[in-house]
Amino acid sequence: MHGQEGKRASYSPYSCMKIILGNPPQGGESHGCPFRHYDDSSLSSLLTKLNVGSASDRSAILAQKKARNYQLACAKHFEVMHPGAASVEGLSMNGVGNHPNAWFAASVGYHKAKNINGGEEKDMVIDEA
Repeated sequence: MHGQEGKRASYSPYSCMKIILGNPPQGGESHGCPFRHYDDSSLSSLLTKLNVGSASDRSAILAQKKARNYQLACAKHFEVMHPGAASVEGLSMNGVGNHPNAWFAASVGYHKAKNINGGEEKDMVIDEA
């Protein structure tokens, strides 16, 4: 039957730079970088609605966005949403702010470590086995 199996082509996911420099989402589309493609007011409202950090944390994220440092805004967002992540043993923070998959993998690793250690955010260890 036509089209049932598809091309079986392997596509690489876009990096943050490609998303940032690419076309912004149009009506009805759901993609892009919120730090790049949202206006300041919409991003501020979203961060507040989602209860992202304190007011000063949100201001720091918005300051990076306004300075067009979208990847630094993303990294700050990660830092705020994952307190103590930099001290989690075995957690790779490489690529956070440079690739959506790296952000996701680091977030999953952080929450996995947090759950393993009973919710404690100090001296977390990830078993890579």
